[in-house]
Amino acid sequence: MTSNATQAATAAAKGSIVGLFDERARAFADAVALRTTGHDWTYAELDGRSDRLARRLMTLGIGPGDRVALLVERSPAAICALLAVLKAGAAYVPLDLDYPCAHLAAMIADSRPAALIVDSGGPVPEGLSWTGPTVSMDAAGRVPGEVSEGVPLPVRDPGDLAYVMYTSGSTGRPKGVMVPDRGVVRLVDQPDYASFGADDVYLQLAPLAFDAATLEIWAPLLNGGQLTFPDRRRPSLREIGAMVRSFGVTNLLLTTGLFHLMVDEALDDLAGLRQLLAGGDVLSPTHVRKVLDALPHCRLINVYGPTENTTFTCCFTIPRDQPAGAIPIGHPIRGTQVYILDDALNPVAAGEAGQLCAGGEGVAIGYLDRPDLTDERFLPDIHSPIPGGRLYLTGDLVRRRLDGVIEFLGRLDTQVKIDGKRVELGEIESVLRGLPGVRDAAVAAVQADAYGKRLHAFVVSTGPSPLDLVSLRAALAVSLPAHMRPATLEALPHLPLNVNGKVDRSALAAEASRNPERPRSFAEPRTETERRIASVWRNVLAIDEVGIEDNFFERGGSSLKLLAVHQRLTEQGTAAVSVIDLFARPTIRALAELIDGAADRTAVSASVGARGLRQAGALKRLGTLGRHAR
Repeated sequence: MTSNATQAATAAAKGSIVGLFDERARAFADAVALRTTGHDWTYAELDGRSDRLARRLMTLGIGPGDRVALLVERSPAAICALLAVLKAGAAYVPLDLDYPCAHLAAMIADSRPAALIVDSGGPVPEGLSWTGPTVSMDAAGRVPGEVSEGVPLPVRDPGDLAYVMYTSGSTGRPKGVMVPDRGVVRLVDQPDYASFGADDVYLQLAPLAFDAATLEIWAPLLNGGQLTFPDRRRPSLREIGAMVRSFGVTNLLLTTGLFHLMVDEALDDLAGLRQLLAGGDVLSPTHVRKVLDALPHCRLINVYGPTENTTFTCCFTIPRDQPAGAIPIGHPIRGTQVYILDDALNPVAAGEAGQLCAGGEGVAIGYLDRPDLTDERFLPDIHSPIPGGRLYLTGDLVRRRLDGVIEFLGRLDTQVKIDGKRVELGEIESVLRGLPGVRDAAVAAVQADAYGKRLHAFVVSTGPSPLDLVSLRAALAVSLPAHMRPATLEALPHLPLNVNGKVDRSALAAEASRNPERPRSFAEPRTETERRIASVWRNVLAIDEVGIEDNFFERGGSSLKLLAVHQRLTEQGTAAVSVIDLFARPTIRALAELIDGAADRTAVSASVGARGLRQAGALKRLGTLGRHAR
């Protein structure tokens, strides 16, 4: 390689994720990179283990141009796998373990990975029908098989594909967003919207398959900081707060709903933060004010951006004297250009509403194997310094104030955010229309409370026979992730239409805004435990009546609201149950039986313990008598 070529390759590597990580691994070799309750990984250990795993992947034929799917728990080993895939020259495709098999199978079929990495002891979910190479990885990031230590690793370029992340698709088919290295580097390397350094500690709360994980993982690791992990897949609010305190977390990213919940239920636990980033939906000014007043040393940042522009597009550091009213999304971050355009893609004047269009280093390559959809949403950017640079049409309606600050106004389509995750209502409608007996379907999203929106589905039967809503709900559970399943299903003789003959979504939203009706099999709480749980449900779900056979999620519940239920029950001194227990027992009857059973076991244990102490005392006295007798 010539001197100029070597310099060019070195410059390219520094603009890549692996190149930047290599610099940090050398500079902070003995510093802790990854921390769990039981074990730490230094930068040197993470670098060495990911090198070995990368070479193992290369012996399987994996290299540049390949994609590797990851179906693993959030853990240090998972981070090792991400790095190893990148070091092998490939791109990673993170998948969510909580997704139903049908959804995972669709993503795997679409992404066509060269291999699938799973946790050791965590087999491929039954029904996934994966026949390709499977790499089983232990907690230390080790995999079985030979490794050729001397094999050089490929040099990455900033334009190489780093990962494919799936988002909801309006046609019923998830879209794989292809994000290059430069998008991630632009997000976390010397940012102008926040301060990332070697003394920062982060907590990864987002699943690997969720866009927020991009910042949570790479902000610390590409700046010499430390990344910590929860002990459980679904930590409670109390557990999140305890980890923030015990690990000394300085920087935390929360989705809007979780931000509101933490502010309401566990604000004191955030007192040690230096920076709190929150976004994914509209922030409540009331909750923002609580944080500004309670955490004087914490920088609060409203973050905004779609996956197609690598996590963040605009950010707004909220000042202490922020006036009441909507919180702006602020200014474009470094390496990002923002245009506000009308329907004809012409710029609008300051103060006028238009679509936010994003350009620059964060723009994705496009949608995997979807050239038509890519051409529709990614347009050539004539102002881009990047060869072949594109402009992404976000579909978000915004306006720029006279002072240059951008305000979010809403969506131009039917896309919504549920639990911080993007959901195309059209995808749910498409799945519903494909179910037996359903002629037509429409879905409305209504703001349930500060913690998020609730999905309400309307279905029309193909014939005179009534639809079996229970069977429809069961079918949705097989094909849709939990956050995309409607809280309520309602049969209508026909969908309301507007004067243009299109579905009247405002009428549907008005109908959906009513409280969910009492289920037909309503059963009153009978025991003290059932009444206590029912009281918490009514408070969290903001409903008047709840039966012991009602399903929490069918009465408007969500994963965030379940955290609120767990917090309230814990505060009441209810026998210890985990968030996982609440997910597994979504009815009051089932949960009460678990709680009462735990209380009974505790009482029995205490009784046995007391009896044991009495017996021990008696034996001791007998021994004393025996010695005196001798």
